[in-house]
Amino acid sequence: MRIVVGDIGGTHARFAIAVLGDGRPDIGPMKRYRTREHDGLEAAWACFAEDCGEPLPKDAALAVAAPIEGEVLRFMNSDWRIPRFTIAETLSLNRLLLLNDFGAAAHAVSILGPDELEHVAGPPTLPEDGVVSVLGPGTGLGVALFSRRKGRVSVIETEAAHIGFAPFDPEEEELSDALVELYGRASVERIVSGPGLIDIYRHLAGSMEVEANNAGDLWSVAIDGRDAIAVHALDILVRCFGAAAGDISLAHGAMGVAITGSLANRIAHLLRAPAFAARFTAKGRYRERMQRVSVVLATYPEPGLLGAAVAFEREYP
Repeated sequence: MRIVVGDIGGTHARFAIAVLGDGRPDIGPMKRYRTREHDGLEAAWACFAEDCGEPLPKDAALAVAAPIEGEVLRFMNSDWRIPRFTIAETLSLNRLLLLNDFGAAAHAVSILGPDELEHVAGPPTLPEDGVVSVLGPGTGLGVALFSRRKGRVSVIETEAAHIGFAPFDPEEEELSDALVELYGRASVERIVSGPGLIDIYRHLAGSMEVEANNAGDLWSVAIDGRDAIAVHALDILVRCFGAAAGDISLAHGAMGVAITGSLANRIAHLLRAPAFAARFTAKGRYRERMQRVSVVLATYPEPGLLGAAVAFEREYP
């Protein structure tokens, strides 16, 4: 069976054709479209159909960076809106599965092999059974979890990225205060995300009004070490990421954490450095427990597309 799979984020919409059958779904070549260059899903879908040069399959699974609730799916980091109950007819689909993008990532992680899950901290491999938290920074911060019991996988989508940020030291308290002044509230996503690096950079530079390049450029500058303030900003982000990942693991009751996404893979060396693990495990009376939580980095390049295909198979066995 062939289906369309999509991963619709705040910055890009990605599509591919997936072949389902025995074994792991086979994801075909991916095509990517910038969301700001298209009026909505229908426009990007039409471009994908044109680029494919052949009729699209009549079934699809779309992972979207929005809660799957209400009549209209509203993106937190994009102007796109998706009419939940009519979009299948608009796209001429027989069956359409809509799921959260990090719900899809969780489905993907649940089937990845050991060679696609690189060790970051704690025990080297995810637990065979139990709860695994899945999270990763992008245009926002995605968070989901899956539970595996006797070979059966259940995925729960969350909006845990929007929990309040808990500063650890005076430097982070000052950052939190600046974000509250700017946005009215400091959530974890305001710091641990692509755009979060810009706000941290601006704060360190002495003013939230300081001009900065777009998030992609600033990440490159920070990773390459070309700007001391950018390097410091990324260091803060990584430490806050470790703290948030540990908090989320505790909240989920998870003994495994999987980090996904292209940004996370770009900073793999920083995630393996002592600062991330130190903040991940710094949970007071639960420190010893946190040291027994396996943290891995999923290296599969398009977990949203793979996970959408896996979710479709599980929904329509």
